[in-house]
Amino acid sequence: MAHAQKEYNGVMTRTSPHGTLFFQHNKYSVQMKKILLTFYVIMACANIALGQVTISTSDLIGTKWQLLEDYECHSSEYYEFTRDALIWHCSDGDTISYPYYLTNTKPASFVMKKVGVIAKGAYFAKQIDNYIYNCYAIIRFDKDAGKMVHRRVYPTNVIGLTDTFTYILMKK
Repeated sequence: MAHAQKEYNGVMTRTSPHGTLFFQHNKYSVQMKKILLTFYVIMACANIALGQVTISTSDLIGTKWQLLEDYECHSSEYYEFTRDALIWHCSDGDTISYPYYLTNTKPASFVMKKVGVIAKGAYFAKQIDNYIYNCYAIIRFDKDAGKMVHRRVYPTNVIGLTDTFTYILMKK
């Protein structure tokens, strides 16, 4: 015995001989599935394109990086990584030392006991003072090519500050 198929207001139903509903199909559900599939594919590609990389503290120790602005380095300022500090060498000769660490997750606060620990991570946390810290997602790191890119993930939308930074490795 065949199953009965009927359409009610654009909805297809299929019932057994006993009247049990087997299948309900809306002509728009196929289109919605296609739209959702396309959305998921686009999101997956975007995550790959904007994905983070994991680096080790040992990749940073002893390196000096200069901020690249508008594809040129305009100042003599640079950052130098040690095991437990990121040292900013100012153009006037002063230096400012910031504790930092790498982590696999975006921290909710700065954790001082992680400073100086050799670790791997996709996030870089830098303490500015006792209650202020910045966190960056490491987008690209290529020591051989001498390029590092990271994006600020905390705090965000700070007026006057950019959120993505590109650095070039200084030659020794």
